[in-house]
Amino acid sequence: MNTAQVSIELILAGSLALCAFVLPFWKGQSINPELLQSEALIGFLGLAYLLGVVFDKLADTMLTPAEHFLRIKQGAKFLDDHNNFKGKDPFPQNDLEFSLKKAKDGRLEWMNSLKSRIRTSRELAVLGLPAVMGLTIYEGVTRTCEPNQPACVAWWVYLPVVLNLLLFMAMIWLESRTSDEDSSEKAKQANLKTNQLSRDREIRELQVRQMRRQTQNASIPYYLLLANSIVTTGVIAMFNLNNQIIILLAVGGTLISLLALWSCLRITRTYLKFVAREMASTLKK
Repeated sequence: MNTAQVSIELILAGSLALCAFVLPFWKGQSINPELLQSEALIGFLGLAYLLGVVFDKLADTMLTPAEHFLRIKQGAKFLDDHNNFKGKDPFPQNDLEFSLKKAKDGRLEWMNSLKSRIRTSRELAVLGLPAVMGLTIYEGVTRTCEPNQPACVAWWVYLPVVLNLLLFMAMIWLESRTSDEDSSEKAKQANLKTNQLSRDREIRELQVRQMRRQTQNASIPYYLLLANSIVTTGVIAMFNLNNQIIILLAVGGTLISLLALWSCLRITRTYLKFVAREMASTLKK
């Protein structure tokens, strides 16, 4: 993946973060098209890039449980199709990716293309709805305020923005509790790896069901992030039915963000299947 692609993705993540967590606090109509023709644009892109480094990782953290579950399902499917497999790991993703990176037949380019699409859709899936909420708060509430008018907006309007930030912090805390080095039996069950999948089909199906429940529990902060953003956006839209911009933001932004989540999971599944095809070459070696 080249530097230009990564930079664009980070600027996208940072721009969404600015819309989600900075724009709602911006009072007045001082944002205008002239910014696109001034030195302020350079500062905006630089700030967006710096924030993008942080929020790209936060978006990755938010969807890590779902991606890990897809990885477990891929390993379980391989064992379902290869009953006589005697290896240690039915889906050694790191080894398979390392093998693909040495390929000279276009597979590496395709792998990098999929990874780039995953990153972009993941950022929209996680930061899209908070950004839409921030835009609707600005357009429907704070845009008409004077910069020096502190009492123009009720304090509770900003609670959903703060709540979204707290949900990101909660997800970081939950991830920090998961240690790869913890060898206790309870930790192994809570953080099942593909090399721990049972060779017995019934036990393996039970493991997958348990992982599904654990994934749903681990994704609660993400579900709350979506719910908080959708509800807040909907409430603001209801009070501004005569404002077509807010209605378009609320409906279009919500649909695009949810479609981005669907796309991210679908592309991730495609990527894992593509990487898993390298197992045939690995087994021959």
